[in-house]
Amino acid sequence: MNKFLFSCTLSLLASFSLPAQTDTVKVKMVDEQEAEKYYNIGIDHLTAKRTAEAMNAFNKAIELKPEFEKAYFNRGLTYLDMSSYKQAIDDFTKAIDLNPKADNYFFSRAQAKSQNAQKDLASEDYSKAIELNPKNAEACYYRGVLKFEKENYSGALSDYSMAIEAKPDYAYAYNDRGSAKMMLNDLAGAIADYGQAIQRNPGLAFVYNNMGSAKKKAKDLKGALEAYTTAVTMKNDYYIAFNNRGIIKYETGDYTGAMEDFNKVLQLKSDYAFAYNNRSAVKYKQRDYKGSADDCSKAIQLNSVYGFAYMNRGIAEEMLRDEKGKCADMKKATELGVDQAKDYLSDCK
Repeated sequence: MNKFLFSCTLSLLASFSLPAQTDTVKVKMVDEQEAEKYYNIGIDHLTAKRTAEAMNAFNKAIELKPEFEKAYFNRGLTYLDMSSYKQAIDDFTKAIDLNPKADNYFFSRAQAKSQNAQKDLASEDYSKAIELNPKNAEACYYRGVLKFEKENYSGALSDYSMAIEAKPDYAYAYNDRGSAKMMLNDLAGAIADYGQAIQRNPGLAFVYNNMGSAKKKAKDLKGALEAYTTAVTMKNDYYIAFNNRGIIKYETGDYTGAMEDFNKVLQLKSDYAFAYNNRSAVKYKQRDYKGSADDCSKAIQLNSVYGFAYMNRGIAEEMLRDEKGKCADMKKATELGVDQAKDYLSDCK
């Protein structure tokens, strides 16, 4: 009797518990399917740059599946697109906690940290991404960018080379390696790398500008002029390249052409102090001493610590017989570190 009752009790317990377990599994499966659905919707919105809609979809996916690493990662990308760097870092960190072997998670967190003024921490994350995947060309490149910013040009060069090895058609890496070489005074290497960048992507106007600067430094003024001209032809609002071309024209005695280029710069960017100072030099050559002094004054108004503008205004003031003004400007230029200005102070009281 007791045995029968005991058996019945077991049977009743079994028949009661099994459906409950089955229902739990079904609910979990439904939640995961719904999470995947919202995740895919979020990816579509993120791809189309509909960040608000993407955010809502990823939130729902994570709510349904709290350990959904890909949803955290892509929500982090969405925050990154929205410039919400702290939230992006938090989501990338959660994704890393769930999958610490994903190099792209470390790379993306590095991007967010870099934008959030945490560049040393960003460099550590780039290094971790490279450790996990030495062929992560983007991580190599961006770590090189951070080294370049800190004036570690040799280290930057090494990272750019790693990026190129991983991605042989990486035009940006060739360009930046060229800039590192130029800072290390390897002008032939810089020119060669800029050429490689152009070969791989001939549509980058800034590479032609950089090529022009390397050729100017190598005393190839004709080559520099051609490179700057290509840059402004490709990008007709490229005021820096117009300014650089104007300098070449000035140095080769084409003062009319230089004036046209500096005027173009100021038409494009009226607060560009360098162009005012450079145009003042042209006006001086054309014996417009008052115009030269006025342009230097505009440059100084825009940049009160522009030592060369003080010196050049002083030179123009000397021609205008304004000895007091000349001496004051040469003294100021000297204080600002322009050694050449000292030569004009000998006859100042």
